[in-house]
Amino acid sequence: MMWRMWTAVGCLMLVSACSPAPESPVVVYVPTEFEEEAREWLPQSGLAVTVIAGDSTANTELVVTKRDSPRADVLLTSGVVDIWRAAEEGALRPIAGEPLRSVPESLKDPDGMWAAVASRFVTIGTAPGLDIMHIIDLRKLAAPELKAQVCLSSSDLPDNRALVAMLIAEMGNRPAERLVRGWVRNLAEPPFASADQLFDALQSGDCRYGILPSDVGVVGMDRVELPTRYYNIQGIGVARHAQYPESGQQLVDWMLSQRQLEDVPASKNPNVGQAGWYDQEARLLVERAGYR
Repeated sequence: MMWRMWTAVGCLMLVSACSPAPESPVVVYVPTEFEEEAREWLPQSGLAVTVIAGDSTANTELVVTKRDSPRADVLLTSGVVDIWRAAEEGALRPIAGEPLRSVPESLKDPDGMWAAVASRFVTIGTAPGLDIMHIIDLRKLAAPELKAQVCLSSSDLPDNRALVAMLIAEMGNRPAERLVRGWVRNLAEPPFASADQLFDALQSGDCRYGILPSDVGVVGMDRVELPTRYYNIQGIGVARHAQYPESGQQLVDWMLSQRQLEDVPASKNPNVGQAGWYDQEARLLVERAGYR
């Protein structure tokens, strides 16, 4: 599912000031779903760019194990877990500069190893015509009175796993598991393969309530924005073994200056990197809870 980031910033890229192209292209590893947009828009930075596309997790593995060929200068990932892992495994070098300082604290690495160039957060979507005022948080979706009214998308989706990981960080493992088990008990349908399918089920009335990313079903759905925002991001960093680290830093600076981040309304929002720290615990929790 596309994050719809590149087309949103294209108009900004066209008017950006261009700097002279380096003698050799900056090599950027990007997720396959962003390849077309990356090839179209990244050259507007004024830098010569070589785009290498592949699965986000597979790209990260190549960079971490130094099997990337050509060698990556910049790594772009579709979710926080991959960019977090690259930093944790020592595959990134610190980035700096004013564009990084302007990124909200909850959407970047505290040590400056990576940052978000796009973000989305969790919301509760509803079927048409429902009173949503009493659905104020994720705990309500586990309440017994909502039995057979809740729908979810697959726990294999990075957004959902990131949410569970951040709930573990916030609540502890056992309370988070009780919450997820409550969602599972209240399911009206088995988890959908994609958030778009869940959106369609809500629109048709087959499901009454569901957990959706903020960029799915933007038009035509009532939804509740949670007091605490649980994010996932499109992350970026400069590879530790970059052949052209200075040019890589220039490209990252430019991309951060063009970023399209969701509003961050409160400082209490947890740092999105927690989804990386607790990813393995989240994988085990959803299996124990029967959340498929």
